Amino acid sequence: MTGKYDAIKAALKEPALNAQMFACRFGLEVKKHRVLTNGRASRYPYPANLRSRKHNVYLNSGYTDDMIDFETAPVVGSKRAVRHLKVLEQIMIAQLHSDERLWPLSMAPAPLYQNDLDYLKTAFTKPWDQANHDYLGKKYGIAQEILGDVHVNFSLNSDLVKELYQRFYTDRYDSLVDFQNHLYFKLAQSFYLYQWLFTYLFGASPVTEDMPHSFPDDLELPVRSLRCSNYGDDNLATEQVTYNSLEEHFTELQNYIDNGSFYSLKEFFGPVRMRRHNHDNNDLMGILKNGINYIEFRNFDLDPLSRTGISDDTINFLELLLLDSIVSPLPDNLAHRLAEARKQNNEVALQKPQEEADWMKEAANQLMAELQTFVAEFNAPREYRLALTFAQRRIDDPSLTISGQLADQIENGNLLSFGLKIANDRYTANIGYQHPLQAISDTYSDDVQRLIRAGIELGISVLLEDDKVVLSVDDHQEIYQPDEDLDLSNKDVRKFVLDAFPEARAFQEEPLEINK
Repeated sequence: MTGKYDAIKAALKEPALNAQMFACRFGLEVKKHRVLTNGRASRYPYPANLRSRKHNVYLNSGYTDDMIDFETAPVVGSKRAVRHLKVLEQIMIAQLHSDERLWPLSMAPAPLYQNDLDYLKTAFTKPWDQANHDYLGKKYGIAQEILGDVHVNFSLNSDLVKELYQRFYTDRYDSLVDFQNHLYFKLAQSFYLYQWLFTYLFGASPVTEDMPHSFPDDLELPVRSLRCSNYGDDNLATEQVTYNSLEEHFTELQNYIDNGSFYSLKEFFGPVRMRRHNHDNNDLMGILKNGINYIEFRNFDLDPLSRTGISDDTINFLELLLLDSIVSPLPDNLAHRLAEARKQNNEVALQKPQEEADWMKEAANQLMAELQTFVAEFNAPREYRLALTFAQRRIDDPSLTISGQLADQIENGNLLSFGLKIANDRYTANIGYQHPLQAISDTYSDDVQRLIRAGIELGISVLLEDDKVVLSVDDHQEIYQPDEDLDLSNKDVRKFVLDAFPEARAFQEEPLEINK
């Protein structure tokens, strides 16, 4: 097997394959609370201009109407993915009332836990999803369901996967789909083995003194990440799913769905989900038959130190680990190592924020040396080297980790003052931007930015490319040039878009107020 990995490494140094290797795609899903400036849950209705929730894949409400779900379309590279998230945040913040803010932490603010949980249990206005909402609340409880977080959706370049199969794996796998499934699952296993390191580096939910909880009373707060521990966003202890092999993983998932333990794949809260774009979440065997084509990483707390909740460096570090896994074997004693990794992650999550055990530093530095070799061997772009430098500093000094920095901001057992200051600063910055969508103002004219904003608000599909913008509903497309002058500064842009896409009127949950 060593010879095969050497051959793969040689191939990945070829210019075409090397470029494909560093052309991974990322989609980001972020959940944040709308709160008031006093830290209470917002009781304002979900914004009227965004009430296309049955169809809107970019902006939606979550388990409660005060929770906002942001979701970006998959794009190449971390920088573009984060930029798209900034676009969505600016659109949402523009819809907030003057006393509303987006809360930057995974754990809700203390006043919400103290006063608003009973209200939030019923603050939900998506009747088409009411049954799932009620089921999850009854089974897991409101406190777990309102945790904020970040999910990173990752896919390899499809041409790279095909080339790897055709050149190196036709002797082992009967089809490209079979190889693709096992390759993505191997990446998931690699992440699972180092989940503890991501919790150490990026964990950011240290305190919940006012939260109804199921963790022991003698657990001493603050910790590194309650959300990433066994007491956080997890399935019941009796409904865990193995990562020992692809076949066992899917068999257990299917059994839980068949016996009613899970209502669908979406109820599986493991650190990594196997996914296929535009595929029924209940059809697990269909995912295997047609091929896993992306994986969803669910182990990230909101990073309050990054504007959108996740940084380019975090995504680039994740990407390096996954790419290195392509050219590295899994350990021989895999089942044992995976079981140990789960225990290690919980240990790290429940440590003091500025602690670091000797075994952690030793294992982290071994991995960092391996990733440094990978970066040098494959001449990785500069941003990956910066991501390693960033991670190494945190490994060397735990006070530089996110939770290590948050520990110094805790007052009266919570992060209320810290969180509100960040929320206020970001609200002020957003409403002061000079362009309709500041993050993409260097690429698109103000009129095209207004068009993009209206399309996203109305639930229309928006594709952003360097040389064009494509709005679409099903097979109906309208294409605009990046620098196009549409004379929209004094017009009702929503009406302009709805005139172009009259079918989108049916997406709206309430009658639209459109100037005639």
